[in-house]
Amino acid sequence: MATITIQQRFAQSPEQVFAVLGTHAGLGACFAPLQVTRVQDSADTHYPDGVGSVRKMGIGSVTPLYEQVTEYEPNKFIEYVLINNPLIKHHVGRLIFTPAGTGTLLNYTIELEGKVPGSAPIILAGLKVGIVQGLKKLAKTL
Repeated sequence: MATITIQQRFAQSPEQVFAVLGTHAGLGACFAPLQVTRVQDSADTHYPDGVGSVRKMGIGSVTPLYEQVTEYEPNKFIEYVLINNPLIKHHVGRLIFTPAGTGTLLNYTIELEGKVPGSAPIILAGLKVGIVQGLKKLAKTL
């Protein structure tokens, strides 16, 4: 199984960073042109983007991906899994929001195993480029 870890520092507090990255709509804004839409709410009405919620992600008419939130601790931690994808055997993402002085250190880790041998490092390399760009942009504009 292949893994990547991305770190990004933010001048803002974990609460402010989580307010963006802890929502499906916020992820879409951060990673444009990727379109992110919540298609299933969490059972917790206080946190509709929390545990059990599902987001649909894609660009234009390309077949979308679906991710389901499996753990959600406001201002601290999010974990999600990719669901119903014929090419991916295992995909787990974890975002950890840690106070760092007056700001935040975000640790974003993705584990991936493709169904096609050798595909995981290639997929992760592409994901890493997009995520690093999106997080750097967010850090400058938040």
